[in-house]
This record gives sequence, C-alpha cells and structure tokens, in this order.
Amino acid sequence: MLIAITGTPGTGKTSVCTALGLEYIDINKLIADKKFYTGIDAERGSFIADLDMLNEYLLLLQREKTLLVIESHLAHLLNPEVAIVLRANPSILAARLMQRGFSARKIAENVEAETLDVILIEAVELCTVVYEVDTSEKSIAEIAAVVRAIIDAEIGGALRSKKTLRDRYKPGSVDWTCLDYSV
Repeated sequence: MLIAITGTPGTGKTSVCTALGLEYIDINKLIADKKFYTGIDAERGSFIADLDMLNEYLLLLQREKTLLVIESHLAHLLNPEVAIVLRANPSILAARLMQRGFSARKIAENVEAETLDVILIEAVELCTVVYEVDTSEKSIAEIAAVVRAIIDAEIGGALRSKKTLRDRYKPGSVDWTCLDYSV
C-alpha cells in the first residue's frame, strides 16, 4: 500500500514522518538524488519533478514492500492509495517558514496555498482516500500518533476504526476562511 504524507511546506510532514518510527521516502530528496527532474525552476529555485519517472520508481519499490510511506508536498500527485494532508493555520505556517529562512515571497506563496486549500483540493481530486489533519496546536508526538492510527487502520485495522478516523479527519474539516486576519 502506498500512503502519502503531504501538505504545504511547513505543516510538519518531515517531523511527523521521523516521529512515526516507520521507514519513509522523502520525495524531494529522491528527486534530487536520482535526478528525477526535467529542469530547474529558476524563479523558485527548485527542481521541476518528473512525476512519470517518480511513479515508475515507486511502482518498483511497491513490489518489494507491503507498506510504502512517501513524504512531500508532491506526494499526493504520485497515485497513493491513501493521502494524509497535514494542515497548519496560515499565521502559524508563516512563522514556521520565517524561522526556516524562507523569503517573503515564498512565505506569501505558501501561506496563500494553505489558505486556499490547494494541496487538499488536489488530493481530493486525485486520491480515493484522503484524510485532513490540523497540525496547528498539536505537538509532533500527538500528530504522529494520529497519523500512525490512520496508517494502522488503513493497512488492516477494523472497519469501524477506519470509518471513525475517516469521519473525524475527512476533507473539509479544517477551514481557514473563518480566521480573523485584522490587526
């Protein structure tokens, strides 16, 4: 089973995957290491991922493993059976990205994407099963426990447990439009 941990940069994907204690693939690192890109976006300073090459590589890996967890803001684009979209309050996200040294332009771009649910919408359009988890006010351990419960339910948990989690973390459960942005 291919499970994607995805979300806007700064929502906690890498930290959560590390805390899970499961083997996972950092798709961004894979793109760079295996040269799974078609060029470089000079404006953004990032690789232009070759999704076809990535998909072929992941299909080969899936033959060897019963569970393959992938992590990236692109992970939902790689045909996962389950996508777990991590979300963060745009104000908190901006602060996290600022701490990482992102440029003002990249912070604004990512905050806008988070506010408009860009990755969630893509995941819902492309994936059969999508969970949405708000990381704003939770510790990494708490988020990892939720993600681990989702993974366990999806790979063989009781149907009731799976339904409960799917209902609790259904797409649309996080809404940033009601936030007060006035100063």
